Amino acid sequence: MISRASRAPWARWLIRAVVSGCVIAVLLHLIPLAAVGDALSRVSAWTWAASVAIFFAGHYLNAIKLRLLLGDAPHMAGGAPQLMSSCVRAQYAGLVANLGLPGLAGGDLVRAFYLAPSVGLARVTVASVADRLIDTATVLTLVVIALPIAGMPPAISGVVRQAGLWIAVAVPVAVAGVLAARYVLSKPAVSAKFAGLRSAFSAGPGAVAGAIVISFAVQSAFVMTNVWLARQVGVTTALAAWFVAWPLSKLIAILPISLGGIGVREAALVSLLAPYGAPGEAVLASGILWQSVLIVTGLVGLAVTQLLPQAPRAAPAPKGI
Repeated sequence: MISRASRAPWARWLIRAVVSGCVIAVLLHLIPLAAVGDALSRVSAWTWAASVAIFFAGHYLNAIKLRLLLGDAPHMAGGAPQLMSSCVRAQYAGLVANLGLPGLAGGDLVRAFYLAPSVGLARVTVASVADRLIDTATVLTLVVIALPIAGMPPAISGVVRQAGLWIAVAVPVAVAGVLAARYVLSKPAVSAKFAGLRSAFSAGPGAVAGAIVISFAVQSAFVMTNVWLARQVGVTTALAAWFVAWPLSKLIAILPISLGGIGVREAALVSLLAPYGAPGEAVLASGILWQSVLIVTGLVGLAVTQLLPQAPRAAPAPKGI
């Protein structure tokens, strides 16, 4: 008899697959399939292959970013080269997990599975949270910079106003939460309990700055690659509009409601670019091309990186780390 706990991951996966399928069905009902096929036929194989190479390189840089955020691990066996190798393996394994393969709980958990034996679970957890926060802040910054240049159609302005209201509420709450946390952590008893967590994040200011630079470079390169693919299939929308729509569609796709964002990402991109005059069938075609880049890069990257040497398990860490 299968336990409730063992059924839960499969049930979540099935629900997300159904959501992705329904969204794709609605998109194909609203947008003529023949027009999408015609748009797809215009892209050259060289452009698609170059996009795969760019995406592969981008995630290699993301592995370097993760390595920077992990900081030093003096108790780790194997040294820095072995840790970098493990970060590369973990990055591509996490990329496959983000596609929604059955039984996987998400890219961050899979990366932790690869890295925890080398550097410890606490260090991986803190670095992963920092990585996620940096990437989220990066895409939001890209939107804020591009929005005044792209202009704000009525459909976009409504979303921005609602987001502004949420931010207006969230910022004071966040500030109050930080102040409250600082007050609580200042108490000796509480501070001692969190000493190990603070020591788990050993990345210095230079490493954090490097991670931020990598994040901006990678996210910008991904937007530009999407623009390149879209130009091939007939989308001539201004560049600034893509720096608004693509990061927002990425944030929407992160929501845990679909299978790896499949369908949801494409629907969001079609909706966000429509006010800027982008033809829906061509945008959907470019989204399908990008989704194929994600899948191929993840699977090939995982296969290739399995050949890299795996870092040995960490030596017992000093108490408190």
